[in-house]
Amino acid sequence: MRNRLFFLYASAILLSTVFALPNVVAEGGCAPQAQPAKGAGLVAVDFRAIGEGGAPILDLKPAEVSLKIGGRARVVQSLELVRFSGGQAATDGTAVAPLAPPFASNRTADGGRAVMFVLEDESIPAGLEKPVRDAVGAMLDNLSGREAVSLLFISQGKFEVGLTTQHDTVRAALGKFVGRAAQQETAEDASCRTQQVLGALKGVVEGLAGGTPTTIVVFSGGLVPPGIGGGKLQFSNSSGGCEIRQEQFSAISTAASKAFVDLYAVLLPTDARGTAPAATGAVSRTGTASVSADPMAGVENLAGVTGNALIRAAGNLNTEMARVARQTSTYYLVSFEPDAAERTGSAARVELRVSRENAKVRSRSEVTIPKGVGASAEAKAPSARDMLRVATVYRDLSIRAVAYPGRGAGDKDLKLAVMFEPFEVGLPFVSATVGLFDDKGKLVAQWTAQPAELAALPVMAGFPTVKPGTYRMRVAATDGSGRGGTVDQNVIAELEKGEPPVLMSSLILGTPAGQGFGPRLLYQTETKALGYFELYGVPKTATVTATIEIAASASGPAVATAPAGVGAPGSDGRRVVLGEIPIGSLSPGDHLVRVAVSVDGKPAGRVVRTLRKIGR
Repeated sequence: MRNRLFFLYASAILLSTVFALPNVVAEGGCAPQAQPAKGAGLVAVDFRAIGEGGAPILDLKPAEVSLKIGGRARVVQSLELVRFSGGQAATDGTAVAPLAPPFASNRTADGGRAVMFVLEDESIPAGLEKPVRDAVGAMLDNLSGREAVSLLFISQGKFEVGLTTQHDTVRAALGKFVGRAAQQETAEDASCRTQQVLGALKGVVEGLAGGTPTTIVVFSGGLVPPGIGGGKLQFSNSSGGCEIRQEQFSAISTAASKAFVDLYAVLLPTDARGTAPAATGAVSRTGTASVSADPMAGVENLAGVTGNALIRAAGNLNTEMARVARQTSTYYLVSFEPDAAERTGSAARVELRVSRENAKVRSRSEVTIPKGVGASAEAKAPSARDMLRVATVYRDLSIRAVAYPGRGAGDKDLKLAVMFEPFEVGLPFVSATVGLFDDKGKLVAQWTAQPAELAALPVMAGFPTVKPGTYRMRVAATDGSGRGGTVDQNVIAELEKGEPPVLMSSLILGTPAGQGFGPRLLYQTETKALGYFELYGVPKTATVTATIEIAASASGPAVATAPAGVGAPGSDGRRVVLGEIPIGSLSPGDHLVRVAVSVDGKPAGRVVRTLRKIGR
């Protein structure tokens, strides 16, 4: 292997052309024209698979998934495990540090999950605020900074905190939270309060249709259940009566299925001493009959709308919240290829099964099949150049992209390699441009693709001279069907620091390509991965060695290890480090590639990169 790696060095050095492509222009160029391919891309359906004990299943195989769309069985083209940064745990139960995403994308699924905390505060008595704050805090502790959270008080009918990645704003708002439960509540009042809760939740869930997977956690002191035997409870009041029907719970379940929402309900004690809710007498309209309306049953019914069990505050609530974070920290995307006649922009029914024993599956009830080739000209996106210069995020064309800083020709300036590609197969890019914006929003550099540069994937762009600093990178592209997409990434242009004076470029992942190096953003059936980076600042006479590893986290044990080759120093002292490692047995999901460098036998630095693998 070592001889083969050194044979690869000549081709690996060609990556310097990626770092320093001369096509850097002030204005966008002309978009080349291309004939559309026959296919218009795959369509993905998201679903979650939970095993025994409530832990997410992380090793499903495509053969274990059966998919029907619109009543027709479909061939599974690919199966991708999407793993959010937070909520992970090692086999020994300890927390796992989140992995950085392997690339940026404009796909909604890659933005991180959304978590909504809903406080049914008129059923929570004063004195129980701390358990609620602690429970929310425990779940926030298990989320990453990429994941958006919000806080809703039902009684006020508005979000106290809208969706934000600034989790401290939720903690601050909870610091002001006060339980508002009445000391005495009639059955009629409980029924009207329950009706308000169900109506508010239905509106919230319906507003999430088509968005990112969302976890909703409802805290309540009790809700009135629907009438026994599917009937209703109804009470007269000044507004004409409140009635609780099974249909009101079912409406939330239907909306949640369309939006891919997981709803968890937490039952709190009815007083600050921790007394559990007791059954409430529900007086009939005539006042001559009564029926038992257990408030615990109402909350349990709410939890069941998405198939989850009721969470009782009598247990270790903080542990339960960590479990919820872990249970919703992953999901799968299963892809299929629709027929041309199905590409109308309409929704189709989803039926999904997993053959794994005791697996619990949750998925959307329908999927929208986007329009493909033949869509009207009115639906076509603006040009790549126009999309580059606006704030709008275009998602019709899903794109992934990543930037790699390295040292430029001198010691002060840097170079930046950029690679990007479409998620879908079938239609190539027909135009693409990449822009770098400084911290004031000014476009400071632009690269525009020539037709030949769009022929191979990933597309490779380069900025040969970049000042150190933080930039927003935007990639904008169009394909042969007229769809457009943009993806943004915050890029810190700086070198990786080792033990002084050692500096390193970013780690680029790829695969053997003949006798060369083929960059790769996503892995599927490949059996080997290559890791490439440049090493600077090491004396030419020093002995340099390197080791490449695969691990689950930055500090976790290696699951595969191999020596990496280190090239001879160039005229400017830089060296190429190239390592090959087997990945064929890796399960779908995110894995960390680590390359450690030693100089004269002493550890001198390490570079890492997340590798994402999907199944087929």
